[in-house]
This record gives sequence, C-alpha cells and structure tokens, in this order.
Amino acid sequence: MTTSIDVDAVHRHLDATFDESLEMLRRYVRQPSVSIEGLGVRECAELVAEHYRWLGCHEVEVVETETYPAVWAYYDAGAPTTIVNYNMYDVRPAGDPADWTHDPFGAVVEPRGAVPAVLYGRGACVPKGPDIAWLSALSSIRAVHGDLPVNIAFLAEGDEILGSPSYSGLIDRFADRLAGAAGCVYLRAGQAADGELPLVLGYKAFLTIELRVSGRRWGRGPVDAAAHSATASIVDGPAWRLARALSTLQDEEGRITIQGWPDEAGGTEVDGPDRALVDELLRHFEGRDWSAVIPGLTGAGVKTFAHGLEGPAVLFGYLYGSSLNIQGLRAGYTGPGTRTYTVPAEATALLDARLVTERDPERLVADLRAHLDAHGFADIELTVKSAYPACRTDPDASLVRSFLRAARRAGGKPVVWPLQGYGGPWAILARRFGLPLVFATGIGHGANVGLSDEYLVVDGGGMLPGLREMQRFCVDFVLDFAG
Repeated sequence: MTTSIDVDAVHRHLDATFDESLEMLRRYVRQPSVSIEGLGVRECAELVAEHYRWLGCHEVEVVETETYPAVWAYYDAGAPTTIVNYNMYDVRPAGDPADWTHDPFGAVVEPRGAVPAVLYGRGACVPKGPDIAWLSALSSIRAVHGDLPVNIAFLAEGDEILGSPSYSGLIDRFADRLAGAAGCVYLRAGQAADGELPLVLGYKAFLTIELRVSGRRWGRGPVDAAAHSATASIVDGPAWRLARALSTLQDEEGRITIQGWPDEAGGTEVDGPDRALVDELLRHFEGRDWSAVIPGLTGAGVKTFAHGLEGPAVLFGYLYGSSLNIQGLRAGYTGPGTRTYTVPAEATALLDARLVTERDPERLVADLRAHLDAHGFADIELTVKSAYPACRTDPDASLVRSFLRAARRAGGKPVVWPLQGYGGPWAILARRFGLPLVFATGIGHGANVGLSDEYLVVDGGGMLPGLREMQRFCVDFVLDFAG
C-alpha cells in the first residue's frame, strides 16, 4: 500500500461509529425488498438512494425501469481512477415466517451458538450486510482523509432475483459515465467457516428463456380453455408438442444440438493460461468429494456425474462444459389428487443455458429460434428472460492483485477459479468496457441465503470474521488499489 492515508485513524473512526453502522444495517434489513412479490421494493430503492447521499454522493438518481427502480449515484473525488460498484438491493422471498426462529425482517442481533453476535434477516448476508460494510468503510476514509482516493460510480438494481431484465438498459443509459473505469467491484461476505473465499475470474454466457406452446398459436388442440382428457383420443395436446420440441434440443448423449451453440462436455484436460489455475484447484481439492466442492452441488445428493465424468474430468466439465437445462415445466392442473382431467390449452418450459462461447447473446437466441423453426415449431413462443455474454478477467489485473493482498492480510484464504457456470449483467460491464471484475466475494461470514434464518456474523469472537473485519478489509482493498 502506497497511499498516505492514516489507516489506523480510519480504523478508529470505524470503531467509534460501529453502532451507527450496525443500526444502519438493521434499518436496511427491516425494509423488505422482495422483487418476486413486489414487497417494499420501491421504498427500499429510496433507502439505497439515502445511503448514497449519506456517503456524500452529490449525484443520486432513482431510475425507473420496466420492473422496479434502480439507483444511480456518483462520488466524484476528482481522482484519476474510477471504480464501478455493481449492486443489487432486492432479496429472495422469506417464505413461511413460521420456518424462521426470528422475524425475517426483524433484524434481530443475538448470539448463535458460540458466536457472540449475528444479525438475522432476509438480505442480511446477501446483499445488505456487505453493502453497508462497504459504504461505512468508504465513509470512514472520507471522514479521516477528507475525500476518497477514487471516484465511484454506483449502479444498483432492484430486479436481480427476477433475472436482471433492466440492467442492460441501465448500462446503456449511463455508458458514458462507466467508460474509462478501472474495474468493477461487488463484495459479499464470501468466507467459509475455515476462512476460504472464492475469486471467480470468468463467467459463461448465460441465457434464461421461456418456451410456450398454445393451442391458439399452434392452431390445434384446445384454444379457448382446457378440454377434458376424455377427449384426448381426438384432441391434440400442447404439452406433448412442447415435449417433442424439447427433445430436439439435445441428443441421446446430452449434447446440445442447436447449430451455433457449443456442445462440449468440458474435455479431459486444460491447456493455455488457465492450466496453472486449474492445476492449483486440483491440488487444493485433492481427496475431497466434488459434491462438497463445486458451487451449487451441496445438499443435492449427486453421486454420478453426466457424460460419465470421473476424477479431474468432473472439474473440467464444470469449468468448461456447456449446458442447456430445463428449470421447470408447467401445463394444466398440477395440484394434489386428480381433481381435474384436462388436455391443457398451453404448456411452458423455463430453460437456462450456460455456454462456453464468445458469441453474443442475441446471436445465441437467434440460433435457438432458427432451430425451432427448422424443426417445425415456428408457432412456439420464445421469451428471453435474461441474456448475458461470457467474460474473463486477467488474473494479473491490478484490481485482482489488490483484492488478493487485502484478503490475505485479513486472514482470508482465496481460492481462484478461472471460470464458473454463473452469469449476470456484470458480464456486460466486463465485455463492453473491458473492466476487470472482483465479484460476489470478500471477507465476512454468513449463511442461509434463500433459506430460513439467513444471518450475517456481526461479532465472531475471533472464530469468524464479523462486520468490523468486513469494514477493515474494504478500507484495505480500496486503499491498496488506489495506491
């Protein structure tokens, strides 16, 4: 770190204002922001805007979108370097409050086992706790130094849980302000109990698409309402038509058959610049069950992997394999018993694709449309829910190096992944403006995101990193990068 800012003085300011930061976080968690249910989202956007004004951003705007408001803000420090802070403020549904031991929006702080203090509430761990740690760290730097060492462009969405349908339009609107930035940051409390935290350098192209067959568009089967299934011997079924269309998208070996889409299962070895990173992952995870290592597999009970993959090939397949998944199917009556026998008038499938390709999402969608048309399914409606490009970040980027140094100084144990199967609108920032990403990771610990009793550690008693450690890490990260 080469900055002249008195770091000890910043830490003292953080300690002196810790209770204020915690209360700010509790107020944030108490404000619901459930985009799927439309619960409290607009009010939360106003609260996020208030946070940015509190930091000292003179430029703050609540931006209307086709779903829920986004929030744009800019902190102009007159610095030569600008960071883009991607952010989201919407959270997953709380579900049945009876499944919680605390009010999902009560922001209760109390011990959890041997841990002295955690904050319970939907959004406490993702995204609200890390966001307040970040903002309070920036505020303390400003309080001590008089200004920030970098400019920051904030762009927070309120529909991430819906697939971020508005974010690409937001990027278009503020493109002139985002161009020329030095990197994009989005921090989370990403540490496991043993101190490990992931750093993902690349994402696959990611599409979410709904296919819909209707008797009306098809011109066959029920049109105005479902028919009784006693007539199925003489009435065509849209659900069967959807099933036949889906069967054309993969062959019997599970390979994607859409022309223009990759069908790789991931191969059995890795060459090029990723080789050292993959070799390090294999060494790090040697002897461990892949189901406990690969994100998204925990608790799923997967014992056998697709394409007959075993050993290191499982990791290669996860990193470099392309996939087309059926998330869900819906047609007719799906409740208990056999209350209604129907030939439904429509059927839908929700698909997601995660593809190792440099093709633009628009081309990939056009490829799928052409495939359906060529196979006689021109009547099937195709609705794009989200479509994001692939992106990669150079492991030697200054932003990455600063993050790794700060994380290790804070006691974290970073595990670097060259690629993962997740994806989202942040990839547009990387592809369009060439921004390196440090995304969805950081010092801090919490759990149960999307489950009952979501929590963030406030005071880990030396066993786990808490809110103070998160704040200090943010200070170190920013100052290292600015220096």
